[in-house]
Amino acid sequence: MTKLIIFDLDGTLLNTIEDISDALNQSLIENNLPSKDINEIKYMVGSGVDILIQRALHSCNIDNNNSLFQSLKESYLKHYNKCKANKTKPYDGIISLLESLKEHNIKTAVLSNKPHIDTIEVIKHYFGLNLFDYVLGKKEINNIKPAIDGIIEIKKQLQTEDDILYVGDTNIDISTAKNANIPMIAVAWGFRTINELKEAEYIVYQPNEILKIALGE
Repeated sequence: MTKLIIFDLDGTLLNTIEDISDALNQSLIENNLPSKDINEIKYMVGSGVDILIQRALHSCNIDNNNSLFQSLKESYLKHYNKCKANKTKPYDGIISLLESLKEHNIKTAVLSNKPHIDTIEVIKHYFGLNLFDYVLGKKEINNIKPAIDGIIEIKKQLQTEDDILYVGDTNIDISTAKNANIPMIAVAWGFRTINELKEAEYIVYQPNEILKIALGE
């Protein structure tokens, strides 16, 4: 039986895309740049704030402009801090899944490319502090996914080396799982299409399917 499941955050546990899109578009407009469609923004997220801003600028045909990068990043962080709980919510069935995993003594962790402090605050706000055994965002000393720095830290903190599953919604997550040699469960409700998730060992359409896989059913 599975001992530990490591979850991605945005697009896997939480539907955050509308608040991210609202904050990014407000920031783009403030910097005299065109706003973006939410489906376009889905392909900008997943690699942390800096990459999000770089991709947003690239979509405006702007690269290597440090002053504009800093301005857009500061504006985005300001707006996202204000609106991050407006529309964000857990996907249907996620909380009951986490409760079931806890009942079966399966450890759970979160690994996000969000800044660590923000990740802690988000988990505390939407899930409380009891549903996860370890929560980890981007720290200065850790490289972002698909690097496996975070997975190494989680395994060490939870003293678990095998019988692990990784759950995510993007090709970044698939690469992370492959780099760590951990089986991957791709969720169909996230920020990418099914066609992009075919390299995962499993694709699930409902959260309760994750429990079945974890239990070997």
